Amino acid sequence: MLKLTCGEFDEFEEALYGVQGRYVLKSRQQRDWRLRVLDLGGVAVMAGREGAGTVYHGVGLSGYFNLFLPITGHDMTAVDGNRFNRRTVGWMIPGAMFHIDAARPASWMTIAMSCELVLRWAAAHEDEFDASLLKKNLVIRSAAGTTALSWLVRRLFRQELNAPEELHADAAQDAARRELLEAVFALLLPVESRQVLRPKGYVDYARVLRLALELIDSVSHAPLYTEDLCSATGASERTLRNIFNSHLGISPHRYLMGHRLRVIHAALKQAPPGETVTNVCARFGVWDLGRFARQYRDYFGVLPSTALRGALNKPES
Repeated sequence: MLKLTCGEFDEFEEALYGVQGRYVLKSRQQRDWRLRVLDLGGVAVMAGREGAGTVYHGVGLSGYFNLFLPITGHDMTAVDGNRFNRRTVGWMIPGAMFHIDAARPASWMTIAMSCELVLRWAAAHEDEFDASLLKKNLVIRSAAGTTALSWLVRRLFRQELNAPEELHADAAQDAARRELLEAVFALLLPVESRQVLRPKGYVDYARVLRLALELIDSVSHAPLYTEDLCSATGASERTLRNIFNSHLGISPHRYLMGHRLRVIHAALKQAPPGETVTNVCARFGVWDLGRFARQYRDYFGVLPSTALRGALNKPES
């Protein structure tokens, strides 16, 4: 993770990720400029604290979409003349100019996402994705609110500080990246897309559910995601959500969380000598081991470390 404290804005300006531009100071500098950047491979989170009131004239780099979210000074911040509040986010597309006006020193967060990942997400959610997000800069009032995204980003920064090896294990980093994208697009999806709507054309719900459950039952060695179920069944994510909620009373995401708990439990109970909880969990996409341990204990009544010790201390037959 990049952590930068600058006495002047020039170094701060050069370190910004996913955009390119120039600051113009609107007020006397009042504090240091601070920047943290967490790179998850195709998705990067920046948390910035500016030292003065500014106008930033920028352009999104060709390979990245950007989400912009003020943390402080919402009512004193505007993008392209659009004033913010606590439910408002800015969306910047590659290659388009934008102007951020902060009348006083502000703190903010941005998430830079590669075009490849955004387009892949859009394809998987084509029946609810707003195509205008791919065409122009927007300032959007989110019906969902920004609290969940802000909390997730704080968890990611904390994990990077305390246990970076857990966060950046291949499967764990992929899971963190997916979770962050889901949180971003939860802010951007139109309100009507969250309603249970009848999909276009005929969909054999029983067949889709059967194929999804067969895939889940057959995979016990790697993480599974809702996107994998969509690929296996040919159903969109919204259709899959409707089917799972209608037939099982639970979303695909929640069902997969339970599946992950069970396969990790089995892996811990069968662990060979020298295995660790961290290694097992990382293989299944766990990036926040402390949070997962609490979920595991709620589900099985013991901590993962206790389950592993029981397996390693089991006498050979």
